[in-house]
Amino acid sequence: MIKPDGCISKIADPAGNRQYHEDILPFLNKYAEIYKVNTRLRICHFLAQIGTESGFRVRSEDGHYSSINMKRTFGCKGGSKNYDAGRDECTHGRLSERTKLWTESSTYAGNPEQLFSYVYSSRMGNGDEDSGDGYKYRGRGIIQLTGKENYERYNKIHNLSNPDDKQDFVTNPDLLVTELKYGIESAFVYCHMNNFNVAADQDDIFKTTQIINGGQNGLADRTTRVNKLKENIN
Repeated sequence: MIKPDGCISKIADPAGNRQYHEDILPFLNKYAEIYKVNTRLRICHFLAQIGTESGFRVRSEDGHYSSINMKRTFGCKGGSKNYDAGRDECTHGRLSERTKLWTESSTYAGNPEQLFSYVYSSRMGNGDEDSGDGYKYRGRGIIQLTGKENYERYNKIHNLSNPDDKQDFVTNPDLLVTELKYGIESAFVYCHMNNFNVAADQDDIFKTTQIINGGQNGLADRTTRVNKLKENIN
């Protein structure tokens, strides 16, 4: 059981609002029980990861990128570190499927619907750019569930695990931001789908970070949080 005066407010999200912590506590406890985040290590790693990743805030992915930032974020082989703003070029080459970020920059800069429909097209179960799936299934929740395939998997797992609360997240993905409980549950389901508990049982901060972040961004902060949580949770 996660307590409001314990790990969340003081350690996992020290800058967070106490009232908000109390608001989300019932959902954290409900879904932790359902998805077996129910040991000291699992709880510590889950809370530490979400604390760094989003501060437990439910959000929809913001696609209002400038021309430079969209190229840096989505356009280069090897990721954003390989974008050279001075030359407006990628030091290790552009991603071949993202060349329109340069050739049709004005179409995508500052236009979330166009941008996500393009950069998330034909991957993660999404259709092509014209389908609009990339925008429809953009990141949402406290860890940004992204892609039609993940929404479909979440939909199936939720309905199996919550037979008294059938939902259709594929038709209505905005439920992950309009209903606080689903923005939180989706993080537990994402962890369930990606063997997070196995990595947490191994007390492997590198693996849990990779699962949640897709890289090692903020590793030092995540490590600090998980260590403090382990010191304070029996």
